[in-house]
Amino acid sequence: MIGPFGRVGSVGPSTGPARGLEALPGFGEALESLLRPQAAPAAPAAAPSGGLTFSKHAQARLTSRGITLDDTDLEDLGSAVDKLRQKGAKESLVLLGDNAFIVGVSDRKVITALTRQEAIGNIFTNIDSTVVAR
Repeated sequence: MIGPFGRVGSVGPSTGPARGLEALPGFGEALESLLRPQAAPAAPAAAPSGGLTFSKHAQARLTSRGITLDDTDLEDLGSAVDKLRQKGAKESLVLLGDNAFIVGVSDRKVITALTRQEAIGNIFTNIDSTVVAR
């Protein structure tokens, strides 16, 4: 029996012209492109954030608390994380101007953000260091 893609249920070579999937235009090229080793995606250009990333939680906190960071703030925050990394810190509290940030040092990720006023009286757990950046 011959189906739309060639012989169905036959076990040996087809006696007629190739009618399998490989006969479809562009199929071979598509298959080769899938089998070719994929090049690693290019690393993103250095962000003005000093290589920092912000978790979704931190982004939401920045927005809800009206915290804005300019390039200088981002550079200072990045420098603080660099200093913390040199000291072997893992998760840290960074005080920067009127704001406070909890940062995962090893992955350079800001975990949460709050104003210094909101930080007053709070107890920060699971951090191993604090830096007052400015």
